[in-house]
Amino acid sequence: MSNPSKESVEAVLTKINWAQEILNSVQQNITDPQIGNILSGIAFIIDSASSEAEALYQSIE
Repeated sequence: MSNPSKESVEAVLTKINWAQEILNSVQQNITDPQIGNILSGIAFIIDSASSEAEALYQSIE
């Protein structure tokens, strides 16, 4: 039997991974340091969300 909560966290992790891939692609093409700093902040938030979602996924049985 599948666990809907675990499936929901998997869906969130998938979306976070997509956001990380898009952000990494955009960061490679940015030359403006201010925009680079903003994107670095966004990357930090996404990485934190990913870590928290991973921990939640591991805690679901």
